[in-house]
Amino acid sequence: MHVAQYEVSLPVNSMLKNTYKIKEVIATSKLSIVYIGELVTGGKPVTIKEYFPKEIALRDLDNLTVINRLPSTKQKFEEFKATFLNEALILKQINHPHIVKYIDHFEGNGTIYIIMDYCEGKLLDQYIKNIPVNNRVHLYTSIFVPLIDALGYLHKKEIIHRDIKPSNIMIDLEGKPFLLDFGSSIFHKNTKEYQIFTSPSYSPLEQYSNVSEQGVYTDIYSLAATFYYFLTNIIPPDISQRLMEDKIEKIRKHNKRVTILFSYIIMWGMAVQAKRRCPSLKFMKFGILFEEFVNGIRNYFK
Repeated sequence: MHVAQYEVSLPVNSMLKNTYKIKEVIATSKLSIVYIGELVTGGKPVTIKEYFPKEIALRDLDNLTVINRLPSTKQKFEEFKATFLNEALILKQINHPHIVKYIDHFEGNGTIYIIMDYCEGKLLDQYIKNIPVNNRVHLYTSIFVPLIDALGYLHKKEIIHRDIKPSNIMIDLEGKPFLLDFGSSIFHKNTKEYQIFTSPSYSPLEQYSNVSEQGVYTDIYSLAATFYYFLTNIIPPDISQRLMEDKIEKIRKHNKRVTILFSYIIMWGMAVQAKRRCPSLKFMKFGILFEEFVNGIRNYFK
């Protein structure tokens, strides 16, 4: 998961708040740089996420301060910054064993930092890379049931994640899943206009509009698309490719071990129109438990 030191990242051993020390870059995105850091006292590893919108920001001459690149992008810089702060405020209200744990957030160097527990492991797409699709049944309950429980917890708090995908799911060294990256998350009941955040192949149609209503069914689509990839090793077609003529291939074409019922539930979760989509995570959880039951019978008769 480690990546080369990003050219505008904070220097190694930079101090933040006299409490956290930067060790190395582990990820970058359009809006942030993510580091492994450590507590100065005790040396506990932490994840540090720094607001850095790379297309409109620069690092100042001190190699620490983040500044807006041009006067014309000042408003966008501040809007993105508010969105980043929103991620911190949402994380602060969350406490679940399968969601990355919030530690702290603060402003400094002209930007915002979010401090979280460091989770060592592999992202889902890397974790399953060497496991054949028809041998992943044992992972349904260990990975996806906890994720469904985590999403259910969020939904009870009226939070939707809006960016569920294999690269936002971490599997730690013990095989325990964690949901990452709340940069797109919102309290959907209080939102009238939505910022457009999309991930190709995993975002539903309503996320491509700033006025289309979004809800639990938005996360259900993304989770189902993630499951589709998990069950087939095929990245699902982007929603834009399914509008005129939906040619998405059935799961059982690529994995005969999946039951007809479970395949139907996942495809139902990926319905293009939200009104025709699986309305509850309970159906997915039932499908997993049914798969486990069927697999138990298969193994018995072997």
